[in-house]
Amino acid sequence: MLKQIQERRSHFLKEFNGDKAPNDLIHSLIKSANWAPSHKLTLPFRFIVFSPQKLSILAQYIEESYIDRHSEPNIDKLNKIKSLPTKLSHAIAIVLKPSNKVPLWEEYASLGAAVQNMYLVLSESPNFGGYWTTGNEIDAPKMREALNLASEEVHCGYLFIGGLNQKRTLAQRPDTDVRWV
Repeated sequence: MLKQIQERRSHFLKEFNGDKAPNDLIHSLIKSANWAPSHKLTLPFRFIVFSPQKLSILAQYIEESYIDRHSEPNIDKLNKIKSLPTKLSHAIAIVLKPSNKVPLWEEYASLGAAVQNMYLVLSESPNFGGYWTTGNEIDAPKMREALNLASEEVHCGYLFIGGLNQKRTLAQRPDTDVRWV
């Protein structure tokens, strides 16, 4: 398992080739999220999956929100947003739904563990990868409306998934600061 954790990499939009993942893979990602640690089993997350056929709608929402919120939109950013339907396989909106039964930080920790589980399952696929983006207008008013979020819910980003010609696995990390007592 340590090897799988060490070889888990984020793969980005520029690396995606437009191939579409089988729905079985996406179902496995969601199922793995459900096994994240969750105090009192609150499972404080939900996901909204944009299938290949719905990615143009997501891109339109993001583009409209970006234009509304920026008086001088960056053309490169707009082009990147417009490329989402051709580059991505799926996009999974990540939503925190607090239970109010445990401290909020525990709910965020559980959500993070859920996304890590999804990452680890995705890392087993030889042809698909992804990344958790916290850009792309997350939690902006127009996106909250488009995703039909309740007032207490927080849009925490997307897991963008795409086909890959070559998967990266190597990386370096500094040692963790640990004090034994």
